[in-house]
Amino acid sequence: MNIHWMVIIYTIVLVDSIGAIIMSWFGTQWWMKYTGSIAIHFPPSKGWSVVYFLLVLVIGYLLGVFN
Repeated sequence: MNIHWMVIIYTIVLVDSIGAIIMSWFGTQWWMKYTGSIAIHFPPSKGWSVVYFLLVLVIGYLLGVFN
């Protein structure tokens, strides 16, 4: 079984984008409470997390990961 390094990096980025969606839709209160001053500069945004997820899917399609 030969796993290409691009698939490993893509999987890590895909998991990160899914985590961003979960955090922005369900963990907003936790993020604002426990990150302190970071939350002021990086608030969880539902729209940007969905755009990030869609961009990751498009990049995966263009790289041919889904073949």
